[in-house]
Amino acid sequence: MTDSLFTLSPHAFTLAQDAPTQAPPIAGPGGDGSDGIPTQGAPGNGLGGQAPQGQAQPSPFGNIIWLFLGLFLVMIVMQVFSGRKEKKRRSEMLGGIARHDRVQTVGGIIGTVAEVKGDEIVVKVDESTNTKVRVIRSAIQQVLKKSGEAEPTESIPTPEKIAS
Repeated sequence: MTDSLFTLSPHAFTLAQDAPTQAPPIAGPGGDGSDGIPTQGAPGNGLGGQAPQGQAQPSPFGNIIWLFLGLFLVMIVMQVFSGRKEKKRRSEMLGGIARHDRVQTVGGIIGTVAEVKGDEIVVKVDESTNTKVRVIRSAIQQVLKKSGEAEPTESIPTPEKIAS
């Protein structure tokens, strides 16, 4: 009983293209199909239902590749311009270092500039022991406070008295 459920007839897998060998004629303006224009799949034109031989099929990824290439170029240009801006800002910061500026080095040392000699900067780290560290100019990561600026004062809010 189970064998009869799984047996298939030999005609179960026939293709639809096997039945007609010739496409039916398409009627033109005259109604008889003899308008002189060969139709696709007609016996005399040699096309056989396929695309012309000289034309290549368009790639479905052709437009996407150009889109990705354009986006990639835009990203490169943006990185170059932002890098130039950052380099200019850093060179201005390093060029403007003067005595009594509060700076932070790349190593995390915070101190006050005591002396500037060309490419070397002497940073006073501790006021009580007069500890000084000599670093090169490029080791300064950021200027925390310029010498002429006032110390930012934080206003401490006073607690309001609750009326009882």
